[in-house]
Amino acid sequence: MRIFGLKAAKTFSRWVRARMFGGAMILGYHRVANVPNDKYEACVMPEYFAEHMEMVSRYAHPTSLSKLVQHLRAGSIPPKSVAVTFDDGYADNLYEAKPILEKFQVPATVFVCTGYAGREFWWDELEQLVMSSRASLHMLCLEVKKSLFKWDQPNMGHDAGNPEDVALRRQFLHALYQFLLSFDLEDQNHAMNTIRSWSGLPSDKPSVPRAMNQNELLRIADDGLIELGVHTRTHLMLPRLSLERQKDEIIFGKQDLEELLGRQVAGFAYPHGMVTEDAKRIVREAGFSHACTSLHDVVRPGCEMYELTRFWQKNVDGDKFLQGLKLWMGIQVN
Repeated sequence: MRIFGLKAAKTFSRWVRARMFGGAMILGYHRVANVPNDKYEACVMPEYFAEHMEMVSRYAHPTSLSKLVQHLRAGSIPPKSVAVTFDDGYADNLYEAKPILEKFQVPATVFVCTGYAGREFWWDELEQLVMSSRASLHMLCLEVKKSLFKWDQPNMGHDAGNPEDVALRRQFLHALYQFLLSFDLEDQNHAMNTIRSWSGLPSDKPSVPRAMNQNELLRIADDGLIELGVHTRTHLMLPRLSLERQKDEIIFGKQDLEELLGRQVAGFAYPHGMVTEDAKRIVREAGFSHACTSLHDVVRPGCEMYELTRFWQKNVDGDKFLQGLKLWMGIQVN
């Protein structure tokens, strides 16, 4: 039975423990970019990100995730400790986020999907295919592993100036994205080929955001301010994969990144924040020292090192961002 307000009650309980017993915050970001219609709500504008990092440098104790992990294992953490992380490894992490991190001397960790190096992520291409196409939504029919995707909502055609049509396509995009999430790479690729054909868009369509290539990964980590971690090879939902496929995604992702960097990689982040006991065991046995998920809570000595909690950040200005620091860490602002 679903209890109304249970999620809010759990969040309140975590907040009470945080205020009573203290702890550190791990912040989560994806992209730093100006995106007018951020369908996935994954972007923070550069000017807002700069305000976030200014608040961290002024009112908190910025630290790298690896140092925070060391303090957690030692049983104590510096007061007001905050670690910054990014998932996926978008190119704007280098070109937009890194200069800001350097300006305020805030360390960060970027968890990368090694199989996407230099490439577009499928969900970003999907957004472009759906939102730019003039194809009828009813004409797309996908059957993947005996699961069927067929749109049964009213079809209004495509008119870029029609707000109702844009809203409908956003609904369609969300439903299609959710449908594709749970499948393995081969099935996702096959479905994307079908969607490309359905869209009718030319192959030379405008580019969409991409992940950093290998040279860019080396550049972002060259001065030590930014660490790199693993986010699997291809960002699949681990709980939906066989045990062997989970091992492939985790272990080969680690091997890819270590071969590129020429050194060991200690950190891992679960795609979509979804973790299972099998995944935690594989991550631990692969030689990672810690791993991040997505539950909003502070971390403190004694916490599960392979299920570190994070606070995902929204596209808000510095004042609203600071409210979160004050709320969860009791930071006083003069």
